[in-house]
Amino acid sequence: MKRRVLIVDDIEFNIEFQMKIIDTITKSRDVDIHVDTANSIADSLEYIDSNEYDAMIIDMNLPDGSGLEIAKKSREKNKSTKIAALTIYPSEYSEEREYFDMFLKKPIMMDSYRQNFVELLDI
Repeated sequence: MKRRVLIVDDIEFNIEFQMKIIDTITKSRDVDIHVDTANSIADSLEYIDSNEYDAMIIDMNLPDGSGLEIAKKSREKNKSTKIAALTIYPSEYSEEREYFDMFLKKPIMMDSYRQNFVELLDI
């Protein structure tokens, strides 16, 4: 089973941490997950234009704007892409729920992230 995921976060440590968790998932569940990473809205939109993703995990507070812009663009291109918002304040985005399949709360906790990631990709 091969899956493609886009992780968007402007903090490199957060990306590295998520990648380590995803690596443990790929090994324990025998699934091939290709991960692209982006640090800004601009980079993310370029990835979305040229790739198809099974899932995205988007930090909502980026230096060049809100992750909501990324979610909207992704939904326009492919309604089946599963999208998770990563934020310290999930309740602030309740009105935009139509763009997200899941809200992940910061700080990232390993066990809950792993469980949510597996659910997001349905693996």
